[in-house]
Amino acid sequence: MFLNFMTRNIIEFGADYERISFAAIEACAGWKIVYNNFSEYDPDIDEAIYSYELCEDLLQLENQNLLIDLGWYPHGVLNGSYKIYLVDTNSEAPFERPLEVFSSNSKTEILEKIEYWTNSGFYQKYLRNNVK
Repeated sequence: MFLNFMTRNIIEFGADYERISFAAIEACAGWKIVYNNFSEYDPDIDEAIYSYELCEDLLQLENQNLLIDLGWYPHGVLNGSYKIYLVDTNSEAPFERPLEVFSSNSKTEILEKIEYWTNSGFYQKYLRNNVK
């Protein structure tokens, strides 16, 4: 079963309102959103005026001891890239020794990687509380 995490954000520009939807994230049941700032803004398609959407704290999902963390590096720079980590939160210095790391400037590739990493056939091998 896949869950589709999607919310809306309304950004105010003076008297005008610009509606920016958050990216639709598909993940297997069991994952929960810690935070979601991952909008539909695509640096390959959209105008540079919205580059403020490219920040280091875009998305975190968690499932037991596992955490998926997505950011854009460097912050706000159009020729940067997305970087996604899968870490074990019970390990010492989890971001220094991540379980998986993937980097791309393609939003499509990042969404595909999130869907893959949240598939139970992939992440089960990393769960500490894995019952067999």
